[in-house]
Amino acid sequence: MNAYPVLLQAHPECRPWQVRLFGLTLGLVTGADFVAVSMMGVAGGAIQGGVAAAPQEYLWALTSFAVGAVLVNLLLGRFATLISYRRYTEWALLLFMAGSVGCALAEGITSLTVARLFQGLGGGGLFTASRILLQLVAQPKERKPLMYGFLLGLFSLSGMAPWLSALLVEDWGWQAIFWLQAGLVPVLLLLVQISYPRHAGAPTRAQAGQLDWVAVAALGLGALLVLHTLEDLRFLRFAARPGMWLALAGGVLLLGLAWRRSHTHPDPWLQLHALLRRRYLMGLAFYALYYLGNGIWSYLLSTLLQRGLGFDFVTTGQVISLGGMVTVAMALVYLYASRWLNRRHHVLAIGFALLALCCLWLAAAAMPGAALSSVLPAILLHGLVPVLSVLQIAAMTYAEVQVEDFAHAYQLKNIMRELAGAMGTGLATLQLQAGEAQARLALLGRLDGVTLRQWGEAVDATSLAHLSAQVTQQTVLIACDHALLSLAALAGLALLLSLWQRDLR
Repeated sequence: MNAYPVLLQAHPECRPWQVRLFGLTLGLVTGADFVAVSMMGVAGGAIQGGVAAAPQEYLWALTSFAVGAVLVNLLLGRFATLISYRRYTEWALLLFMAGSVGCALAEGITSLTVARLFQGLGGGGLFTASRILLQLVAQPKERKPLMYGFLLGLFSLSGMAPWLSALLVEDWGWQAIFWLQAGLVPVLLLLVQISYPRHAGAPTRAQAGQLDWVAVAALGLGALLVLHTLEDLRFLRFAARPGMWLALAGGVLLLGLAWRRSHTHPDPWLQLHALLRRRYLMGLAFYALYYLGNGIWSYLLSTLLQRGLGFDFVTTGQVISLGGMVTVAMALVYLYASRWLNRRHHVLAIGFALLALCCLWLAAAAMPGAALSSVLPAILLHGLVPVLSVLQIAAMTYAEVQVEDFAHAYQLKNIMRELAGAMGTGLATLQLQAGEAQARLALLGRLDGVTLRQWGEAVDATSLAHLSAQVTQQTVLIACDHALLSLAALAGLALLLSLWQRDLR
């Protein structure tokens, strides 16, 4: 007879402190994936400059992580049936660490892209594995206590990462971001060893089935071609670059081939026929909208604070982390109060309305010399957006998903998350470059020879350098203003859709 209360009926050997640590570790493991994605947006300028890559070249580093995540999310269920979700998590963390070290040692965009692919293969499935494992080891009434630790670990790690990384980058350069991610892995592995149940989620080898490697290769290459082409839309000129048509068409054909082979496979890795329900599909659409907007917001906020308003990287990291701490606090409050929460689609609409408000606030405050106090309230307010939006989407999407289909549902959801997030960051990168180019042409058009001669002898090398810096800052602010307004429009569209639809209630 146990001398301590049993919190997990399926695992009575786990002591209460282990169970609580298990929930926290699940969140921290998931946070490794989020940190890898978010820091590419927060420190995108430093990384891009460090490897001397043009914006279009830098997109390959974003795309490769997403493609690795897509592949591993499809194969995760098959691997887990062979080695268990616990063992899968350990091996995935090691591969993530190897990819992080490769990123830190990268000397060019090609080596960075390859290393990011390995990062995606390692880290892209951690969210899925953690949530499936939580679902497997706990009965419905036992999951809420675990969710407290899960949300605390996930949002705390994601929230602190910008500030911690900024401190390291300030002294050690952009490579420190990836060394930080690699250094996190041994700590996570130790926590996994201490807290994870020993025999959780380990079906027999006979259930593993056979993998169709032709379909796997077709899916990976197809996702790479399609996603990179979509991210490159702002620079796409089909008349000048007809090869992009071929890339897009080839990617679509490869994805079709992968779907067909999976559909006809006797034991497919992703059971799509079990997921094609109106509620679940609507949930996927809202997931895509949220993560697309989140990728855009993360990149825009970092650019606005550093290049537009002139704050240093440490201050930028601190401010972003403050917004993340608001998310941590409100997520715990939400979890406690969720039992009394009704009409979640109205809460979802409020979340998208809040995102639009934050974008409009920052667009209005994007003026030269703006103080931190003018933008900080919008950033703190944005900390509520994940709680009011993505947590509501999660609560409504899986209401009709059967227990045996949960793993497939979460695999597909996280494929959507990786693709939408990478696309959001890539589109923000390209939109800012295009916006800056247009704004620079407009501003320089006003500085004609007559205007400069009116300044007389005051025009010297120092004043011209100062004028050039002002023009550069203005172009960034104008580009950020336009991009924020576009994101506000996207959030407004999502708001209307959340009120109009009838499937998520």
